[in-house]
Amino acid sequence: MKKLTLLSLCLLFAVLASAQNKASMEDYALNFNGFQRARDKYPDSAIRYLQALATIRPEAAEELLHESFAQSFIPRDEEKYRTDPAFLASLKRMNMTVDSALKITRESVKNAYIILEKLENDTSQFIKEMVFPISYWIQAQKNFSNPENLKEIGKAYISYLKGTNNFYTQRKARYALMIARLMYNNDKLRSDADQVIKLIYNNLQDHQVNEDLTTIQRSIKEKRAWYRYMFAYCNFIMSQEANLTQDQKLGYLKLAYEHSPDILDKTVSHAYFYDMIFLFGNEKYSFEEDYLSALGSDEEKFKTVMAMSMNNPSFKQKAKALYKGKINFGDYWLNEFNKKFQQAPLFSLTQIDSNQYILGKNKEQWTLIDFWGTWCSPCRQEHPDLQKLYLNTMQGEMKNLNVITIASNDREPTVKEYMKNLNYTFPVVMSDNQIERKYNVSSWPSKFLVSPQGKYVVIPFNVDWQKYISDYIN
Repeated sequence: MKKLTLLSLCLLFAVLASAQNKASMEDYALNFNGFQRARDKYPDSAIRYLQALATIRPEAAEELLHESFAQSFIPRDEEKYRTDPAFLASLKRMNMTVDSALKITRESVKNAYIILEKLENDTSQFIKEMVFPISYWIQAQKNFSNPENLKEIGKAYISYLKGTNNFYTQRKARYALMIARLMYNNDKLRSDADQVIKLIYNNLQDHQVNEDLTTIQRSIKEKRAWYRYMFAYCNFIMSQEANLTQDQKLGYLKLAYEHSPDILDKTVSHAYFYDMIFLFGNEKYSFEEDYLSALGSDEEKFKTVMAMSMNNPSFKQKAKALYKGKINFGDYWLNEFNKKFQQAPLFSLTQIDSNQYILGKNKEQWTLIDFWGTWCSPCRQEHPDLQKLYLNTMQGEMKNLNVITIASNDREPTVKEYMKNLNYTFPVVMSDNQIERKYNVSSWPSKFLVSPQGKYVVIPFNVDWQKYISDYIN
């Protein structure tokens, strides 16, 4: 009877925990989405949503403020909107005029300032600290034409930064660099801007994440990607100094290139995407081409392009054009690939058609490993393309590629029914709940490409994965 009571209590706790998790997720979604809906027209309601979100999910409130809300304060040239083809096309689809759209935007910005002012005076110290960097950035914008005030704002922000060693939370480094850029445009404030940039540069350099990349956790992976991209950006802007020697310029550009997003960073590109937009105003994912264009000899360019082609196979053709070796370029490139990457974890799993799949059995082929689940919407969306790719391998169009997919967190009957209903024939094995750890899978779909010699590379999530694979294996 005692055992039965304990079992009942365990079940009760499990049910309560499940209910609490569900309620927590619902509260999170309610407040996160509520802020987004209310902020353009109803600032007071938006603030209440944010206050509630900060209580239940502080990290989500921080992300919402710095990745989404802060965009309200990016200076906009309204006249450019009137001639922007993409903007005009979107208005046409929504059946809106330019003037009506700009009116809505102005109201949204006006309410953003109301929200910010109230958050600056919030009773929660956490919320006040969250908006502090945004407030300084806005003050710097307002005083752009007042060098004395701008200088004082820069000094105050340096003092603020010196009070902490963590420039990652609240994206402190991002706002510092934007303030420095405002100061840099004034000759009288150039030395002050340099102080800000130097402080950020040293901090970013000191905080580069060095961990085992095969077991790195997702949160650390995101932090690594952010620190690398921000350090690359700092080196890029420092390379633009007019009085640098060619060697100094190349030194900065090389560091910018070396810290540009690598394959691991690209799997979490959201970690630095908004910083990129704030700092550049558009998408600039890497500084590879900037370094390449500054190099002198073809020999230097070849070595660099070869290194680039390991992480981004679109550079492979450039490397081939510069290659002057005696052995076949394809053999040379594959040999370099196998030197660079690690051995793929081996596995032997049963396919849903009862055949055994053993990785490494296909010695003459590359192997695409795809982790998916019937519950995963992005996985399902790309399955028509995956099926087409598989048929190409079977019909001899891509005879040097072998495909295997792994269904994770799923039931075999569900997977079989899914495959049958949609007439998919690509091979599927059921996960043993161990293989994901071996490949450090933390999101789905996840793809890995294994060379004929067994070395593997991660295919980034946000790329044209079919082209990536084609570039690697051809």
